[in-house]
Amino acid sequence: MSDSDSGSKTKTIYIEMSNPVYDEISKRVRQSFPKSCICWIEEVQNPILQKSYDELKMKIGNEKLLFHGTAEEAINSIAAGGFNPEYNKTSAYGKGTYFAEKASYSFSYMKEGRDGVAYMFLCTVLTGRTCPGRNQLVIDTEKYDSAVDNIQNPSIFVTPHAAAAYPKYIISFHKKAQ
Repeated sequence: MSDSDSGSKTKTIYIEMSNPVYDEISKRVRQSFPKSCICWIEEVQNPILQKSYDELKMKIGNEKLLFHGTAEEAINSIAAGGFNPEYNKTSAYGKGTYFAEKASYSFSYMKEGRDGVAYMFLCTVLTGRTCPGRNQLVIDTEKYDSAVDNIQNPSIFVTPHAAAAYPKYIISFHKKAQ
């Protein structure tokens, strides 16, 4: 990924391996995905998405740092336009965009692109009031802000709100590295 689409204010900045942020992200990834081979990490800077996220944060709250695996062709559009809850087709725990506590879970959703590189986001996500998820659940946004796989010990979060997740970092991997 590089500086953004024309007309957009989105930028990505490579995080140097010497930067403590790189170490924090790498450590977080390796907690659940120890054999991962990180190629590079980029920080997404998108003032428009950040503003929408910050506005919703005032209403929802309960911010978490969660992973989201995706295909290479989706990286630029997510960085520029955010997550679209309508794109989810499976809906195992409800309709919305899915995020995971563990990088290992998001690994299976990364689609290997050219040169064997696959991508995952590390996002700030507003989970707010959670309800138990179930297949095809339409989350009642008057009562809840997200659905989870396990109400006592959630590891998967589903949000129906497009602005409830900010794609903070793009992490690239060699997917087949052992």
